[in-house]
Amino acid sequence: MRPHCIAILALTITVWAAPLGAAEPEAAELTKEFTGEKPAPERTPEQLEAAYAKMLDALMPDMGNEDPNKRSGPTRTIERIAFQASRPGAEADRAACSKALAARLGPDVPPLARAWLIRMLERIGRAEAVAALEAALADKDENVRESARRALQKNSAKEATLALIKAVATSDTPPWRAALLNAIAERRDPAALDTLVKEAASDHDGVRTAAVLGLGKLGDKAGAAPIAAALAKGSPAAKQAAVDAYLMLADALTAAGDKRTALGLYKKLIATDAPPFARCGAIVGIARAGGVDELPAILAALADPDATLQGACVEALCRLEGENATAAIAARVEGARPAVKLVLLQALARRGDKAALPAFVAAVEDADPAVRDQAVRGLGILGDAEVVPLLLRVAAQASAAQETARRSLESVRADGVDKALLAALEGQDLKLRAEAIRGLAARRFAGATPALLKAAEDPDGGIRAEALKALGALAPTEAIPAVAAVLVKTQDDGTRNEAKEALVNIARRDLDVEKRSEAVLKALETASGPARLSLLNVAGRIGGDKSLAAVRAALKDQDEKVKDAAIRALAEWPDTAAAPDLLEIARTAATETHQVLAIRGYIRVCRIQSNRPAAETAKMLIVGLETAKRPDEKRQAISGLAETRDLTALQAVVPCLEVEALKEEAAHAAVRIGRDIWNHAANAEAVKAAMQKVIEITKDDRLRKQAQETLDRAQQKLKEAKPAK
Repeated sequence: MRPHCIAILALTITVWAAPLGAAEPEAAELTKEFTGEKPAPERTPEQLEAAYAKMLDALMPDMGNEDPNKRSGPTRTIERIAFQASRPGAEADRAACSKALAARLGPDVPPLARAWLIRMLERIGRAEAVAALEAALADKDENVRESARRALQKNSAKEATLALIKAVATSDTPPWRAALLNAIAERRDPAALDTLVKEAASDHDGVRTAAVLGLGKLGDKAGAAPIAAALAKGSPAAKQAAVDAYLMLADALTAAGDKRTALGLYKKLIATDAPPFARCGAIVGIARAGGVDELPAILAALADPDATLQGACVEALCRLEGENATAAIAARVEGARPAVKLVLLQALARRGDKAALPAFVAAVEDADPAVRDQAVRGLGILGDAEVVPLLLRVAAQASAAQETARRSLESVRADGVDKALLAALEGQDLKLRAEAIRGLAARRFAGATPALLKAAEDPDGGIRAEALKALGALAPTEAIPAVAAVLVKTQDDGTRNEAKEALVNIARRDLDVEKRSEAVLKALETASGPARLSLLNVAGRIGGDKSLAAVRAALKDQDEKVKDAAIRALAEWPDTAAAPDLLEIARTAATETHQVLAIRGYIRVCRIQSNRPAAETAKMLIVGLETAKRPDEKRQAISGLAETRDLTALQAVVPCLEVEALKEEAAHAAVRIGRDIWNHAANAEAVKAAMQKVIEITKDDRLRKQAQETLDRAQQKLKEAKPAK
C-alpha cells in the first residue's frame, strides 16, 4: 500500500506544480509591470487580457468606497495603468486594458467605480469598448450615463456614432436627447446627418439647438434648410444658436470649396434681421466666398453706423480675393464720403498691395484731415522711394498729419528710401532738409554719417542742430573725432551744446570705456574757452580712468570756470570712481555751490545700482548724510539709505526722526527698511524700536499703519526667537 500512496502523492504534486510554475505573478507585481515600474514579459493577447483582469479585480473592492481616502489609491493606480497601456507602440496593451475595463461595467459594480472605469475608457477605448459604453447609456445612475456619453463622444471608432444615434432614438427625455445630440455634433460624423436633420425640426428648444449646431459643425449643405427653418423658431437663445449654426455651416462650406452655396447663406443672413455679430460674420464670409462682384454688398454695409460692423467691412475688404480686387477697391476711394474713404484706405493699407499706392498719393490732398492722415499712414506701409518727397513735404508742414508723416518716413521699407532722404538733404528748402535729417535719424541709417557731419557745419543753426542730434542717434564711434572737432570749432553756444550731447550719445554705444574717451580727451588737450568746458562735461558723463585723471587735473586749473566745469563733471560721473573726489570737495570747497554740487553728486553715485554689498553702500551713504550740511541733501542721503535694506542704514536713519526738517523723510525710510529686514531675528529688536518711534512722531496715517504692521511682525519674530523655558 505504501508504494501506491507515494505514487499518488507524487502525481498530485506534479498536477498542481505545473500550473503554479506557469501562473501569472501576484496582482501587486502585475501592477508594477503595468504601471511601468518594472519590465513586463512578452504575453499573448489572451494572456494580457487575463493579466489586466486579475490586476483590476484586485483593485476593485475599494473602488466604490464612499470614503474618498480609501477610494483614491486604487483609482489613481488604475489611472496610471490606463496611461501606461495607451503609450505609443503598445496597441496590444491598450486593447487588452480597454477590454478588461469594459468587462467590469456591470450592475454589480458600484456606480462610483463604473464612472471611474468609464473615464479611463474615455481616454483609451476604441471599438472594443463601444458595446459596453452603449449599454452604460441606459444606466440608472446619472453620473454613469453622462460618463458613457462623453466616452462615446471622444471614441474614434465609427461604431460610437451608431451607438449614440440608437440612444437618441430611444431616449425619452429632451435634456438627455439634447446631450446625446451634442455628443454626436462634436464627432462631426456624416453618418449622423439624417438624425440631425430630423431632430432639427423638434419643438423642444434644447433638442433643436443641439441638432442645428451639429448640422453647422458637420458642414453638409443638406443642413442649410433645417437650420434656416430654425432661425425664427423658439426662444431668443435658440434663435441665436441657429444663427451661429448658419454661420458655422457657411464657413465650413467655404473652407470645403463650395463657395457658391456658402455665398447664398451669407447673403440670406445679411438680408434677415440678424444680430450685429451675425451680420459681421456674414460680411466677412461674403468676401471669403465671393469675389470682386460682392464689393457693392460690402460697401452697402458701410452705411450702418455700428463701429463693429464697419470693422467687419474692413476685414471683408482685406479678404476680398480676385486679380482686380485691389484696383476695384481703390477706384471707390475718390468720390466716397469721408467715413467710407477712411475704411477703404484702411483696408487697402492692410492688403499690402502696392497697386493701391496712387489712391493714397491722391488722398494726401483730401479736404478731410482724418482722410489725409490715413493716406499718409498708408504711404508708410505701401510707399517706396518715390513717395519720400511727398512725405517730407507733409512732415515739414504744421498739420495734424505732420507726426504721421514722420513716422511713415521712419517705417517705409523699400530700396532707395535712404538715398532719397540723402538727396533731399542736399536741397535748398531748409524745412525739407531738416525733415530729411530727422528721417535718417529715425531710420538709424549709419551710412548717412558723412553727409550729417557736413550738415553739422551748415550755415543754418537749425540744420546744424538736427544734424548733430542725428549723429548722436546713429553715428559709429569712429565719428567721435569729427564731432569733437565741430564742438571745438563752433562759436555758437547752441551748436556746441548739441555737439556735446552727440558726443555723449555716440560714446555710450561703445562698451570699452577707455577707448571711447580717447578722442574726447585728445580734443580736450588743445581746447580752450567754452569748448574746454563742454569737453570736460563730456568726459565726466562717459567716465573711465583716463577721463577721471583729466578732470582731476582740471580741478587744479587757475581758471575758476575750468574748476567749476571739473566739479560739475565729477558730479555727473557714471560710477563711484569719482566718489572720493566728490566727498573731499563737499568737505573743503570754498563755495556753498560747489559743496552742494559735490555732495549731491556723491549721493547720486552711491545710489547707482551695482554689485556692491548693501552694507557697503549704506556705509557710504551714512558718510554722505554726515557730510551734508543742508536738509535737502541730507534728505537725499536718507532716501538712498531707504533703498539699501541694511540694519546699519536703519540705525543711521533713526536719529533723524528727532530732527524736524528730516523726520518725515526719515520715517518713510525707517518703515521701508524695517519692512525689508524685520524677518531676521538679529534685526527684530532694532526694527521694533524704530517702528515705535515712527508711530510716535508721524502724522501720516498710512505710514503709521505700515509701521504698526512692521512692528507687529518684529515682535512676533522676537517672540519666536525667545528660548522656551
